[in-house]
Amino acid sequence: MGKLNAKQMEVFVAVMTHGSITAAAQQLSVSQPAVSRMIERFEQAAGFHAFERRRGKLLPTPESEIFFAEVRQVYRGIEYLQEVAREIGCTGRGSLRVGVFPAFAEGWISQRLAQYLVGRERLFTSLAPMSTDSIVDAVSRQTIDFGIAMRASDREGICCEEIYRSEIVCIMPKGHRLKGKRSIGPADLSGEAFVSMADRGHVRSSVDAIFNSGGIEREIRAESPWASSVCHLVSRGIGVALVIRESAEEFAHLGYHIAAFKPQVDYRAYLISSTARAMPAAAQGFRDMLLMDYSEAKKPTL
Repeated sequence: MGKLNAKQMEVFVAVMTHGSITAAAQQLSVSQPAVSRMIERFEQAAGFHAFERRRGKLLPTPESEIFFAEVRQVYRGIEYLQEVAREIGCTGRGSLRVGVFPAFAEGWISQRLAQYLVGRERLFTSLAPMSTDSIVDAVSRQTIDFGIAMRASDREGICCEEIYRSEIVCIMPKGHRLKGKRSIGPADLSGEAFVSMADRGHVRSSVDAIFNSGGIEREIRAESPWASSVCHLVSRGIGVALVIRESAEEFAHLGYHIAAFKPQVDYRAYLISSTARAMPAAAQGFRDMLLMDYSEAKKPTL
């Protein structure tokens, strides 16, 4: 009794499946004598008689039936593993862990993530709101695949790619005294009750610097890292706010006025990833989609 090899198994399965030497040979694209020789070698290695002829028909022995039932179990397992490999390769299986600055953890990232998950029912996704510093730390520790942060990082082993750019606009409660103005400046908001984005990043610093340089005081009544919360508070008359244009437009149904803010304050976001390891296929696919979306958005409209 020898050792079964993959070719012998393939021929045995072909004969069992198709019921004859002729059909098996056609399926394998080999000659009938080649199949017959391989079956002989299979029997020698397996240690049992595999087939017998009765009235011109090739019939499997009881031993072959038992063995074939086991082989089919193995083949089903291999087919399952092939499907798993295919899904992993095309980003359809696995996990995707993304850390997102709170201002982006709502509509912007959710819309794109929902788009990416279409057809990827076996891909588990974790979307966690984090500060920029926490995102950089998590990427370094490899507890997330990548992050979307408000500012770039110069930490060793970290890659930063600009992925979003927008502008700050002013939102005001319905009926506000400035509702008719298309553009709002710092002086217009002197003494106003203010709802602030609690980002503590370069945008917040830039906005504070604009007001401080002009000696313009505001009454900060509330703050939140969530754009939706800020927009809700404004719609309830708590105060005015400066938010990114996309957030203002996304929640405009709440009922408030939107006006441009001058001087213009740019709002940027960065995709933070690690250079110390390869990104998983699912994360790489989502990253590529986000960067492609950004590249398309930057193209001038005709």
